[in-house]
Amino acid sequence: MKIIHVACVAPPEIGGIGRSALREVAGLRALGEDAILIAPEIDSQEADRSFVHRLKPIWRFGNASTLSGLADVLGKADVIHLHYPYFGTAETLLISSRRLPPIVVTFHMDAMADGWKGFIFRLYRWFVQPWLLPFARRILVSSFDYAKHSSLKRFFSAHPERVEELPFGVDTHVFSPGISKRERFLIPDDGRVVLFVGGLDRAHAFKGVEELFIACSRLEPRDHLLVVGEGDLRATYEARAAELGIAHRVHFLGKLDQESLVDAYRSADVLAFPSTSSAEAFGLVALEAQACGVPVVASDLPGVRTVVKRDETGRLVAPGDVDQLTMALRGILDDVNERARLSHNARQHAEGYSWDRHVERLRELYRSICVSRS
Repeated sequence: MKIIHVACVAPPEIGGIGRSALREVAGLRALGEDAILIAPEIDSQEADRSFVHRLKPIWRFGNASTLSGLADVLGKADVIHLHYPYFGTAETLLISSRRLPPIVVTFHMDAMADGWKGFIFRLYRWFVQPWLLPFARRILVSSFDYAKHSSLKRFFSAHPERVEELPFGVDTHVFSPGISKRERFLIPDDGRVVLFVGGLDRAHAFKGVEELFIACSRLEPRDHLLVVGEGDLRATYEARAAELGIAHRVHFLGKLDQESLVDAYRSADVLAFPSTSSAEAFGLVALEAQACGVPVVASDLPGVRTVVKRDETGRLVAPGDVDQLTMALRGILDDVNERARLSHNARQHAEGYSWDRHVERLRELYRSICVSRS
């Protein structure tokens, strides 16, 4: 099959949508399928994977764009897989669905923002999205829990047969427990480590970094925070850490390659995943951490709570509640035996999220759609 994925971003750009799309395409190619990923052209010194094809945007605003020549490329596909939301492209693609090969949509999340941008997003969800998504042959969600609590809930209630649950996976061979390498991150021998992994840009302002910093300022002086990620808010966060008097124990590591990221996970006592809005729909980072045997303190959000099991693999706290976040982090850091129990459970839980199984199910879905089309 010729399978074409379309996403608003692709690595090295920040974003879970791009990471998920890249992994799916790579997995499909490993199974012998002719799969590529289409994404907007960017200025970057990093070389793309051979199967990532960049198209020049006619216009681009944030992650919204319209790509030049996209229709010509898509006509060669047997199946098109759109990663949603992708404002500016999803509309023209889905409206043209009758003239294109079958379209599968992964509904990643509801786009959220403050101010006028948030108002526009809400208008879009109320008036455009309900008319647009029915053009898709199938809609995939990472969990039914998220679908039932998102803007997709009415469509899901009316057409449950067209919505499929397909959780994202993790490579448990790469992301696995191992020897801590805290010395490379300059953590003292008696130090305890909280880890955060996420974008530090405006598009990911919902990640809860402010709340996490306040919580960490209430922890013991020996408790350090590793911050993995990059973005245009990094300087703001660095200044905030200084204001709170914790700059000496907040370590900004920037963007890490996969090997270094695994080292960061293995060096952590607990992962903090304190997202504050339903823009967080799953939590690949939380899954990777658990695969490395790291307990997680996460916000009790639809979708996320399917990845992090309450009191089994970590703790769930109310989104934005700094007091609960502080208590949960402190409880795991202070109790060595409880931390070991959560660590063991976390690894076992992550092993149920097979990336190979995810890709196999994806291929089966494509084949069933192609057969029904013929």
